[in-house]
Amino acid sequence: MIESLSLPMLFDGPASYLIPSVVLGLVLSSQRRAWMPVRFLQFTGVLVHEVLHFVVGLVTMARPTSMSLIPRAEAGRLVLGTVGFVGLNWLNAWITALAPLLVLPMVYGLANWRLTHGIQHVQWWDMLIWLVLAPQWLNCWPSRADWKLVLISWPLIGLFVGAIVVWLWGRS
Repeated sequence: MIESLSLPMLFDGPASYLIPSVVLGLVLSSQRRAWMPVRFLQFTGVLVHEVLHFVVGLVTMARPTSMSLIPRAEAGRLVLGTVGFVGLNWLNAWITALAPLLVLPMVYGLANWRLTHGIQHVQWWDMLIWLVLAPQWLNCWPSRADWKLVLISWPLIGLFVGAIVVWLWGRS
C-alpha cells in the first residue's frame, strides 16, 4: 500500500498541498509557552491580520487612524493587535472587518502557483512555505471584535438576505 503512494498523488491539488501548513498551524496554536522563533511566527500572522484591516480600511475609506501590534490585556482577554478607524459606516464596515479572510485566496493562489508544473518531490522551500503559511491559518479568521464591526453593515446584510429569498422564491 505504501509503495503505491507518491508525491503527485498526495499533492493532487492546491488544497492537499496546504494540508501540512494547516497541521503545522494547529501545532503552533497549541503552543502556549513557545520559544522565541515560534512566537515570531505567531506574530507574523497577527501582523498580516492587522495590515489587511489597515489596507482595506484605506481602500474603503474607513480612514484608519492607528495600528498597534503590542499585545495587551483588555477586559480579561488578550488583544494581540488593533487598528482604529474613524470612518466606519454601514457601507464599508463589513469588508473592513472581514479583511483578514483575504489571506485565504492569497494562500490558495500561492499553492496553485507552486503546483503549476506538478510536484515531483518536496523541496526545502516547500517546507519553508508551509512554515510561513501556518500562522496565517491561525490569524486569518476575524476576531470577536471584527464580527461586532460586521453588524454595523446590517442594512447590507438585510439586502443580501432579501435578494437570496427573492431569488429562491423565483426558482420555485
